Amino acid sequence: MSVDESLVRDSYSKTLNDKMAFLTAHLLTSTQKGREYKFIKGEKEVITSTREAVVSVNAYGNNANFIIEKLNACFYASEFLKGLKNLGLGLVTVSPIRNLSLTVGGGVEERASMDLTLSYITRIEASQNEIKTANFGIKVNR
Repeated sequence: MSVDESLVRDSYSKTLNDKMAFLTAHLLTSTQKGREYKFIKGEKEVITSTREAVVSVNAYGNNANFIIEKLNACFYASEFLKGLKNLGLGLVTVSPIRNLSLTVGGGVEERASMDLTLSYITRIEASQNEIKTANFGIKVNR
């Protein structure tokens, strides 16, 4: 997306810099939408889970709303969609932009936010040891 990495921070970062606008991304939810079980010869079970994740993207600082609007347009660029595909993700929806600016002390802190819903698949293989023989006995109590 050609966003300068110095402008993107971890959503749990304790680093503050009020002079420069910045972005954060935060995973809100991950919901399972479906699953499939397959048993493969060789005592393996393959479990596939289709999931949707909601990621909150937030902008802080000067022109936060404008930055989010511009970023919103970038989400539909073929380069961005190709990048998501390379990561195994699909873009499902983009929420409306929320202007979250508020008055703090003697000034205004500009904030804006939107949510992305992304789809992805998780696949795991688990071994299922086959029981070929088992000894058992019967005891009758009278």
